[in-house]
Amino acid sequence: MSLYRGLSTRACWLAAVLVALLVIIPVLSSARPAQTVIRETMPAVVMILSVDILDGQLVPVSSGSGTIVDRNGSIITNHHVLYDASNDRLHDLFIVGLFRSPDQEPELVCAGDPRLGALKPEVDLALIRCDRDRAGAPWQASDWPTLPIRKLEEGDVVPGEQVWVLGYPGIGGSTIHVSAGLVSGWTGESGGAGSRAFMQTDASITYGNSGGAAIDDEGNFLGVPTAFRLTSKRRGDAMVASGRVGLIRPLDYAVDLLDQARRGGPGASGPLPAATSGVSISSRVIDASDGRAIEGAMVLILKPGIHAEEIDGNALADQALAWTPSDALGRFRFGDRVPRAKSYTMAVVAKGYLPFAKSGMLWVPADAPEQFDPWHEISLQPE
Repeated sequence: MSLYRGLSTRACWLAAVLVALLVIIPVLSSARPAQTVIRETMPAVVMILSVDILDGQLVPVSSGSGTIVDRNGSIITNHHVLYDASNDRLHDLFIVGLFRSPDQEPELVCAGDPRLGALKPEVDLALIRCDRDRAGAPWQASDWPTLPIRKLEEGDVVPGEQVWVLGYPGIGGSTIHVSAGLVSGWTGESGGAGSRAFMQTDASITYGNSGGAAIDDEGNFLGVPTAFRLTSKRRGDAMVASGRVGLIRPLDYAVDLLDQARRGGPGASGPLPAATSGVSISSRVIDASDGRAIEGAMVLILKPGIHAEEIDGNALADQALAWTPSDALGRFRFGDRVPRAKSYTMAVVAKGYLPFAKSGMLWVPADAPEQFDPWHEISLQPE
């Protein structure tokens, strides 16, 4: 009798294990590797190049990212990607670059007028859509890739959940960038815990990533990466980077924009002037003491007219024309959109080195080649 009971107990235990495995195994087999999820997400993330019309030509001034939300080409991005804060105005036009491959620059395919978009500056969001090709002829997107949207409910996203951020750092021409991190919590518009205005994350959100896609581990669109906040302090006249906070605007704040995208998206603009080509700026950052490459140095090009002594770490999003990090070999590259015949202030900040900033350090001649390295190397002094 005791043997029977022992066998019955063991049989029940084995049955319970089998039931559990029947539940778990399909879940495990259906989970896709992160690389697959990210690869499938990339085509729905676009580069947005903001341009102004000067003397009848298009002049690129800044860039950001966006996410396609319907097959007819409606794109959600940050309002500040389209906005010239120093002059309190929208940029004249935007140009959209579509993903080609992880190791290729996006293809600039179409343009539109940000004033015809659905704009929500109070939450830094916008819905835009191209309606002209680069030559100014009428144009309509069709069958563009989109992302599944995860609608967030209270308690749906918790601290510790994995998140990936996709976008195009620097001024146009960069390849797509992916960073990983964890959701660390929620914060209000001005900090604190008063609302769920933003998800906080330790995933790197660089300047050009603004407006791109934050996705979960299933590839669902969670929200819009909205801020790269560089805090700073002064050491004499020098600027020293001291930290960053990544923020993601939940799509709860874009429900009306998503509804409008489903109804056909925003309106149409007029013909475009001819485009002005720029140059690709590249070089290396090295240690002045031993010539060793410096990885992770943040290299900035300031907008024309901003001098080294005017750099404000809390206002870099407005002051910077572009920024990009150096790679493991110390190399950095800004895309082919830095306008010719202009002078720029440069700044370089790296952990363990004295910050460097110099007015007029970058001069791009009118006849500069498309690939331009004016320095060969930039040397930083160790602290």
